[in-house]
Parts: sequence; structure tokens; C-alpha cells
Amino acid sequence: MQHINWDNLRYVLVVANKGSIAAAARELNVNRSTVLRRIDTFQKNLNCRIFDRSDSGYVLTPEAEKMIDAAREVESTLFDMQRQIAGHELRLEGELRVTTTDTFMLSLLGPHLASFQQTHPHIVVEVQMTNNILDLNRRDADIAIRPTRLPDAGLVGRRLCDVDFGIYATPQLLQGIDRKQIFTARWIGFVDGIMQTPIGVWFSRTIDIRNICLRCDSFVAVRVAAEAGIGIALLPRLLGDSSAQLERLEVDTSELSIGLWALAHSDLVRSARVHAFIEHLSRALA
Repeated sequence: MQHINWDNLRYVLVVANKGSIAAAARELNVNRSTVLRRIDTFQKNLNCRIFDRSDSGYVLTPEAEKMIDAAREVESTLFDMQRQIAGHELRLEGELRVTTTDTFMLSLLGPHLASFQQTHPHIVVEVQMTNNILDLNRRDADIAIRPTRLPDAGLVGRRLCDVDFGIYATPQLLQGIDRKQIFTARWIGFVDGIMQTPIGVWFSRTIDIRNICLRCDSFVAVRVAAEAGIGIALLPRLLGDSSAQLERLEVDTSELSIGLWALAHSDLVRSARVHAFIEHLSRALA
């Protein structure tokens, strides 16, 4: 039997975790044909079938399950080693991968990224802007700037500031609405990702589904839709208050306030780059 190609195994593990070729391709930032070719090569090299194709996606064959479980343990050990090695890096140079949402990139972080680069010109910050929560255990990113009420176990960092919310609409849209009846007017809603958060719970409890005229997967898209007069929007005040086209209504949304955190895996907080970045943001947003 040939030796296992660990690079091809990485593709197999992602498909096993995601359950589909398309999802794995997005995760690996390659096209579908590349994922299929890597899996096919891996199977031919071992002379065994790894996946069965079903209506629900790609499922591991019984013969492959034990091998993949063992490979996941090896992968987890490698990630642990990488984090621990990176956590002892003392040089203020090299790459630093930061993940955040489009909301905070657009409304908050630009000037602070610029001042960090001026202070630490030998650190190259790689920003991954996504509304998905990346896995810091797997080092998908070094630092996550995300809103949360309680950081996940194993993550440490700083609470940077509070994120407050408000209700917004264009003055033209509000002209035809009784301010006492705004919750029965046209609203811009959210797709599943946001609906699983406390924001989504409040929205489901407050707004009748029949009054939703459009759904978006990010607050930036919600603001664009609200500025076009499509409906009323719930937005972080960082976004809503900065819009010249929107008016904030006097509605109490204080229960939605949430902390914005800069988080890293506990193994990485001793890294000079990670420590410097979190300290910089903490001072800037204090």
C-alpha cells in the first residue's frame, strides 16, 4: 500500500466534515473539480472507496470511518502543536490573520487597522471578512473580532466596546406610517445565520413573519435595503447612525446591547503579534 498523502487527506477530512463537495470547495477556497480530483487520487492511492454518495451528501463508508476518526485525532494534535508554537512567537513581524464581519469592517475597524500598521509596520494583517464564525481551534484565524455575550471556552481576549442597536427607516417611508404601528409595517428580516442569535430571537418575537418583505444575510445588506426605502430595519447603531438616508426611531432596544470582543485561542495570547493587536484595539476603543 502506498504511503498516505497528507495533503490529499486534508481534502478528504473537509468533505467528511462538511458533507458536500461544494461546501468543502468553499472552505478550502478551491473549485469543485480540485476537491473531486484530490479525493479520487486519495482513493486510488489506498485502493479503497472513502465516500458513498447519498441524497444528503457525501457519507463516509464503514471501512473509512475508523481511518478518518484516527486522522482527525492526528489533525487535532497538529493544530495543538501549531498553536503552542505560534503562542511563543516573540517577534513583532510576520502575518496575523484577523476575522470579522462586514459590519465592523465597514463601520469601525479601518482607522484602527491603519494606526496598527503604522505602529507595527512589519506585521501584515490579513483580514478575513465573513459573517460565519471561523474555528480558532483549527487556526482558521488568529484573532476573531465578534459580538458575543459569553466567549467560547478556550478563547480569551478583551471586551472592546458595547454594540447598541436601533430601528431605522427613510423619512419618506415613515411619512405613511403611524409611529405607534411601526411593528406592523414592512420590515427587512434576516436569514438563518442571524436568526439563531439573540438579535434573531428578538426579531422573531417582535415582528410578524407576514410583515417581512425582504431577508438579508448581513447587516450591511440590511442597511442598503433600508436606504432604498424597502422597509424598516434593525441595525447596529454603528451602521445606522452613520447613514445620511436613515432616521432612527425612538424605540427601546437596550435589551439587544452586546459586547464586541477581540478573541484568540488561549494558546496564542502569548504571541507578540496577537498580544500587540488586541492591546492596540483595546486602547483605541476603550
